[in-house]
Amino acid sequence: MHIRTTRNTVIAAATFAVLSGLSTIGNANIPEVSIQSKAVNYSDLNLRNAEDAQTLYTRLRRTANAVCEDTHRKSLREMIEQRECKKTALEQAVREVGHAGLSSIHQS
Repeated sequence: MHIRTTRNTVIAAATFAVLSGLSTIGNANIPEVSIQSKAVNYSDLNLRNAEDAQTLYTRLRRTANAVCEDTHRKSLREMIEQRECKKTALEQAVREVGHAGLSSIHQS
């Protein structure tokens, strides 16, 4: 997971493995790694305002869901990996923004 920030923009990149059902080189399963990223702009928000901080949190949560989404997941393990990807993406984005009000929303 990599997060890059620029002024009022958070770019969240989530990395997760999708296990391929195909065998290569004997019977070994080689995982396919997918990296997704999406920018979240919050230049229109004043994070000192609790309502705006909540709006940013909602944007970050939706973005984490989007970058970790894979509609082809079927196994329990893959669903757990997807949930962990979303959780990690959101946690790192909140940490990267570095605003106490946003962190408080995330912790509640």
